[in-house]
Amino acid sequence: MKRVLVVLVCLSIIIFSVSAVPNPILKSCCRNYSSTVPKFTRIQEHAIQEKDGRCRIKAVVFKLKKKRVCSDPDNNEVKKLLEKLSKKEQRG
Repeated sequence: MKRVLVVLVCLSIIIFSVSAVPNPILKSCCRNYSSTVPKFTRIQEHAIQEKDGRCRIKAVVFKLKKKRVCSDPDNNEVKKLLEKLSKKEQRG
């Protein structure tokens, strides 16, 4: 019985550790929004930054070839871009 309990505790620790790993795009928090929205063709990856204890603002983070761009998720251009990216991901 003790072995089963030890195994369950170890598995729980491993699962918690893996799930707590941050998204590689979000190495640091966005502090403000960029004044420009990137072009669809330049975007390599994207992620959503949540407003939580670690980050002060909610943002969409677009990873481009040499930089990352922080965008306002309430911006209509950004919303359209996210829809387009979502459709691209669904197609494969």
